[in-house]
Amino acid sequence: MRSADKVATAATVTALASLAIISARQFGWIEKLPELPGAVFQSNELTTSEDSKVLGLPDGPLGIGSYALTLLLVSRGSSLARYKVALDLLYAVSRSGGTYLKEKELCGWCLIALGASAVSTAALWGEQ
Repeated sequence: MRSADKVATAATVTALASLAIISARQFGWIEKLPELPGAVFQSNELTTSEDSKVLGLPDGPLGIGSYALTLLLVSRGSSLARYKVALDLLYAVSRSGGTYLKEKELCGWCLIALGASAVSTAALWGEQ
């Protein structure tokens, strides 16, 4: 496995872990998420709001499915992995950025997935 694939795999697993925690909150399995300090961080409210749904479904489990596909592509060394991680990053930016622009609030757990997506994208697109 190439070093870029190893980095992308670790970053994708990190994103999956964050999305698992978000999903547990969305399903009511966790009553309250640990929060980063600062009034701008409102993970509990944001992850359970109507805006956290896509086509009526919570975005956490949908993200798990998407990142699971990313993990499969990266672990197989697929040439499509580069494009999938870029799509993950664009989606994470649009969700977090859209929430911030609308609510002026951020989900710290969502930012973990966003950062992990950025790392995966940088690893796979930065290799020569």
